[in-house]
Amino acid sequence: MAGKNAMNQQKLQDTAMNMIGVAVKLPVVRVEREQFLREQFSDSPHLDHILEHGPQSVYSVEALRTKANKVIRNNTTKTASISFAAGLPANPAVMIPAGGADVVQYFGFAIHMAQQIAYLFGEDDLFDKADEISDAAKIRIIALLGGMFGAGGAAMLISQTSKSLGTNLGARVAAKALTKTTWYPLVKKSLQLIGQNVTKQTVGKTIAKAVPVLGGVVSAGITYAAFRPMGHRLADVFVRNLNGEFDEIELDLNPNFAATLAEKVVLDGEVIEVTEESNPTAGFTG
Repeated sequence: MAGKNAMNQQKLQDTAMNMIGVAVKLPVVRVEREQFLREQFSDSPHLDHILEHGPQSVYSVEALRTKANKVIRNNTTKTASISFAAGLPANPAVMIPAGGADVVQYFGFAIHMAQQIAYLFGEDDLFDKADEISDAAKIRIIALLGGMFGAGGAAMLISQTSKSLGTNLGARVAAKALTKTTWYPLVKKSLQLIGQNVTKQTVGKTIAKAVPVLGGVVSAGITYAAFRPMGHRLADVFVRNLNGEFDEIELDLNPNFAATLAEKVVLDGEVIEVTEESNPTAGFTG
């Protein structure tokens, strides 16, 4: 039974990776960060600072979350409209492949929206100029989609791969196999949930194509119902990230234990009791 579950989990991970690999090749996927920010903040007197340091360096988290609402609404409306048109064909001979193509497009739009939300909250460019997607970009896409679908640990994965913790993700991945990184279990969880959603979307959109016209309505409805909350989940993750919810927490010491530490000092690796004789500052008054 355990072996079967492991196989199913691996299949979901493979499904997710294959979908991401195909979706990122769509022309609609890539969002050029500078162009997007110029459009969003064209009236801002702080545009140059925004481009260099990110909107989060200028505006409050609350203001950016409000801005994100508009971005999510626009993306959802556009994607649902396109999904309606894509859901119209009802030829049984093309149902399965067309349904699959719709899902690729759906995930392409999801990655597109995820980039826009990420850039609003201060992330740097997801893609470089190369045609091939880097391993670092793949991990960030997995994290973003995981956050959209509410995968357990995805929020922490986003914070771990965030610009706010440094831009050396690519070097860290290159220096160490992905499976050896501390956050690989979070990657696996996100991939499995993404894989489940690929399967669910494929079935839903394939069935929707079986009914002329109504199929378009159903397909658009499926898209709208899922797409909007996906965007809001991701925006909420970035809000929590900027608010420091995923920062390393410094644990408070037990007061009794802390009191014992106050009576000791470490010199050259040796713990000695602090007494009047051993304390070089004892009796010093200035």
